[in-house]
Amino acid sequence: MRKIELFKTRVVNDNKVYLLASDVRKAFGYDNIEQLKREHPDIVKKKSGLPEIVLESDFNALMSTNVSLAENLKHLELTRVETLRTNTESLKSLYPLKFLFAGNMFKMEAIKAGFQSVDEYIEKVDYVKEIESEKQKLLSKRDLLDYINDSREEIKERIDFDILKKYGLSIQHYIHIKECVPHLESFIVGPGIFFSVYDSDYEFENLKIYNQDLIIPTYEYQKGDIIENYGHDPSMRDYSKYSTLENIIYILKNKEIEDAGVDLLCCHVPGIDFYISQTEVIKLLNPNMYRDVILIEGDIPFDSIKYITGSEFDN
Repeated sequence: MRKIELFKTRVVNDNKVYLLASDVRKAFGYDNIEQLKREHPDIVKKKSGLPEIVLESDFNALMSTNVSLAENLKHLELTRVETLRTNTESLKSLYPLKFLFAGNMFKMEAIKAGFQSVDEYIEKVDYVKEIESEKQKLLSKRDLLDYINDSREEIKERIDFDILKKYGLSIQHYIHIKECVPHLESFIVGPGIFFSVYDSDYEFENLKIYNQDLIIPTYEYQKGDIIENYGHDPSMRDYSKYSTLENIIYILKNKEIEDAGVDLLCCHVPGIDFYISQTEVIKLLNPNMYRDVILIEGDIPFDSIKYITGSEFDN
């Protein structure tokens, strides 16, 4: 995969991340920005005092819906911006509520520290502590790629690939990205089988196929017993011959889907078992919706750069 070095400049405006239109047109191979505007109307923005810019999410949306372009560039831009100022301003807005429940404590602390008023104590002591606490949280925050790397390691630990091979099964993946955080979703697939690897109660290392049925020893807490038979899709569709996202779309259109609450849908029928967010379903069926949500077939490598500006952290 060739590495693209075009996007070295980001513009952050109103908590949105933009790329330079001049860089985007180079990535797409256009001769000039006017050609970019003709081919993709409305994505080039003009803001006072800034060069022409393109929302990073618009660039990614074009990449995810244009197969030839994605094959050529093999590249997405994902920038997450988090500032100490934004986080601490949110904390400041909570002080009226905090004072409602802990007003006496604030008064006692203010008197103990020698301040004439609670407001002065909050401004010079308590809020300063909150800023320092938020600063340390930002500096120590977990790397965004740790989430997907944890999923990769979990699959290696929980799945015996020799057993999958023995029964003619394989593993499929897709990646969903929201707020720049990538998560890996994995499935056991085969004839009549599309089964999500998500529940720690499944003994995947002891799975087997018997009379076409998928059997995975699983402890069912509600019944207090071991459940083994997960069956198979009577259609005997060989899910391993299609992409993960193609399989999910097929199931959404042809199987019984249930509301699992809190933005979740699920499918629990013979041979098929998985959860998916309603947001992802809408994205699958209408790629132009939810441009900040990205769905990627398979498991792909990521490069990550973490950059902390100095101004907000300097004393």
